[in-house]
Amino acid sequence: MNTEFIKKLHDIYHLLDQMELKEMERDYPILWEKVHLTSCAQIGRLLAQKRHVDSEQAALACALHDCGRWVTGRQENHAPQGEDFARHFLAQQSISPINQERIVQAIINHSKKEEVGSPLEELVKDADILDCYWYGDVISKKYHVARLQSLLSELNITSSMEG
Repeated sequence: MNTEFIKKLHDIYHLLDQMELKEMERDYPILWEKVHLTSCAQIGRLLAQKRHVDSEQAALACALHDCGRWVTGRQENHAPQGEDFARHFLAQQSISPINQERIVQAIINHSKKEEVGSPLEELVKDADILDCYWYGDVISKKYHVARLQSLLSELNITSSMEG
């Protein structure tokens, strides 16, 4: 067990618990945020191993990718709105500045699923869409469907998607 990563998840959960106490309307409940960040982190580890990307960096980027939504409570423009939170959180971790910046860029760009970014950015986008798909979200945007189908093919998973 990676106790260092577990501690980071604990710290993230603690921050989310504090955010839940604030009287704020949210597009997604904090419980969903915890579930999604945890499963995305694990999907990120799997994809990192397959794609030869640093698994700790991938897991952390995937765990933090929706932090803008945690802060604002809203889905709209949540990716770029996570920058300040991510920078503050990562500055408190024992992560090199260059890796902090890679993670921040992956967070900022994870919603641009129609664009191709760095290997870490692509990994975060793919972990996000795969997790949403596995939890039953309808994937309907053309470039989301294409990304998901490509990812399922890469993982040799038969798609149950229609059309």
